[in-house]
Amino acid sequence: MQSRFFQARDGLRLHYLSHPCAQANSASYCILLHGFTNDAHVWDGLAAALQAQHHVVALDLRGHGDSDWDPARKYSHWQLAEDLQDFLAGFGDADLHIVGHSLGARVAILALESMRCPIASLTIVDAGPEVSPEAGERLVKDVMQLPEHYADAQAYLDGLARIYVMADTQELARVARFGLRIDRGRLRAKTDPAFTPGIWHKSPEFRRMDKKNGELSVRLWKALGALELPVHIVRGQASSILEQSLALKMVTVLGDRGLLSVVPRAGHAVMLDNPVKSAALITQFIQDNGSERGVTRIEKELESRV
Repeated sequence: MQSRFFQARDGLRLHYLSHPCAQANSASYCILLHGFTNDAHVWDGLAAALQAQHHVVALDLRGHGDSDWDPARKYSHWQLAEDLQDFLAGFGDADLHIVGHSLGARVAILALESMRCPIASLTIVDAGPEVSPEAGERLVKDVMQLPEHYADAQAYLDGLARIYVMADTQELARVARFGLRIDRGRLRAKTDPAFTPGIWHKSPEFRRMDKKNGELSVRLWKALGALELPVHIVRGQASSILEQSLALKMVTVLGDRGLLSVVPRAGHAVMLDNPVKSAALITQFIQDNGSERGVTRIEKELESRV
């Protein structure tokens, strides 16, 4: 696993983790996109499973993980989609499989609507074009109630455990291990505090982009229906974020391009709650939708843009 950086068009440095495939001539990349307040390390378990046959790259969205915090607080789905488009363009015509959880999946749907690079498949992990107001408010409330600073890593882990009540103990401990930064001699979570109101509470940027591009949920439904590639929807059986009725509606919109899998003993944080089963389902889908095309541009070109 290697830590690297990519420069967004506005100059922010965005961090990503590279998990090179053991087979140097692997024909494809898997791009992993985390959800709200998580970071690239939430995918470490899945990356290990995919790495046997693919190069794996896990991106930290702006304001998350080891990516820069945006001083202009441009935290919207549209800004994140622009970042992703720029990032994916650096892979040229290599085959790309994209896996996004929650916010990361919604960003991927928006980004792919207007991209022409060869995307082999998209896996949507417990996300949809809509989020029920009750579930959304509960999610925001959980995050907003977290302390600003922590005495130590154990205190942070204890706080996460109260939110991720179904999570595998070892998976959650790894997330906690990488989730803190030192700020003026004190420990705090790596996610920019400005991100939560920016993405959820109708910030000025959100209202401007919502007016320009149309209501977000409408755009997401339109973008989902326009995707011309295999799409795997992975739902946590106990999830309140992606309800079964919404998942079935998404499959209907996708037609024969869509596949729905339900992971038992899992809520919204599917890859943390049931890492073994979710990894098996995602890996199999990507394997079924792979190709033998060769890579024609290497990842180092991304680094040259920092």
